[in-house]
Amino acid sequence: MRSVVTHYGHATHKNDPVTPELAPYAEQVLKMDPVRDVPGNIQLGQAERPAMTLKLEALSPDMQAEVRRKMELRPNMPAAERAKLESRLVEEVVRGKLGAVRAQTGLGPDATPYHREAAEIAGQVAQLQRQRTILQEAMDDIADVKPATDPDTGELVAEPIYRHSEQRRQAYALQIADIDRNIHLLVDEKGGYGVEGQRRMREALAASAIQLKRAEELRTIEAEARKRADAQALEARIAQRTEQLSRMRPGSGA
Repeated sequence: MRSVVTHYGHATHKNDPVTPELAPYAEQVLKMDPVRDVPGNIQLGQAERPAMTLKLEALSPDMQAEVRRKMELRPNMPAAERAKLESRLVEEVVRGKLGAVRAQTGLGPDATPYHREAAEIAGQVAQLQRQRTILQEAMDDIADVKPATDPDTGELVAEPIYRHSEQRRQAYALQIADIDRNIHLLVDEKGGYGVEGQRRMREALAASAIQLKRAEELRTIEAEARKRADAQALEARIAQRTEQLSRMRPGSGA
């Protein structure tokens, strides 16, 4: 039996896993830059990333065209300001490509559950879209055409002869509809998350907040332990020196 979803709605947080105690840590996770702050599987050393002004000529032709289109919107800028704008736009384009590279190479072991879940959902959506493309191409595949008469105009037109039978094409259409439903449960048309995507991301956000909270607690414990160890060491030295001074006093029996 086919389960049909006709309303995707919005995820509710009645039992929100992000409790008030976790909220500050969740905010830290949400402020992370998904490329700069989240480690990937490929890391460049500092020696490989010298500070420099990014030049338009260093980009591929399609990326140069994208930057030039944006710069054409600001035609009367002074030369110095134009150079700064060019460098900033080039950096934005490069950073946009880094996101695509990150999607292909994956996240590093220290990435948060939140960013791992985001990458997982993006991968699932991409896979569904690839499946949809294959099915749509099969459904639209035309083997030949035959002459026919347009019922409205009476003109002679070319009627497509599809490679697959009508029954097979209907089956493809049903599969495509299923894929569309699954995609919309993960992401919506505006680029946000669908109901299922919101639920998964909220749970991953809570898990990430717990990680940050525990890491902060461990840092606090470590700092306090070192402080107390230093204090104990100091007390031991003071006690040792006190004993030495006591023995040197007249009448101490030393």
